[in-house]
Amino acid sequence: MSASALVRLTASLAAVLAVTATGSPAATADPHSANSAHDPRSVIKSVLSAWGRADAHTIAAQYEPDGDFVSPAGDHAVGPGTIEAFYKAAFEAGYAGSVATATPAHVRPLSATFALIDGYWTIQPTPDSKITEPESGLFFALLRWHDGQWWIAALREQTSAKELRELKIRSGGN
Repeated sequence: MSASALVRLTASLAAVLAVTATGSPAATADPHSANSAHDPRSVIKSVLSAWGRADAHTIAAQYEPDGDFVSPAGDHAVGPGTIEAFYKAAFEAGYAGSVATATPAHVRPLSATFALIDGYWTIQPTPDSKITEPESGLFFALLRWHDGQWWIAALREQTSAKELRELKIRSGGN
């Protein structure tokens, strides 16, 4: 896996997590529960905190045992062990110390146990990071609630588009 692919993948995960962290808790939490522990922002806060410490192990621990992601370069990682190795390499390649931000465009509960998130992300270099150029793109994440917490089931990211555009076409060809 190339260093640039590692960087893009790392940036995407941070964006997804930041998007969820800044999104509406009501939009992603169990629609039948007011329990704040069921808010997906708790897993996002854990990931973002770990990102700030360049802690690949804690980031990977937020994934389902068979959770996976696909980077903009097409790299596919399955399971926490492979995901941890990816993030460790990305942090060593220069992403340690960078700042990730994300904006949710669509946060949609699919059920009491699944939430779907579309959004866009950025990774900004800082004096403490080795990266020198900002990065950005779109992401899609599927989160699953079980065993008392949210888990990342799937993450997909890309860099060809920088924002989502809503189509203004009505169904039925009007």
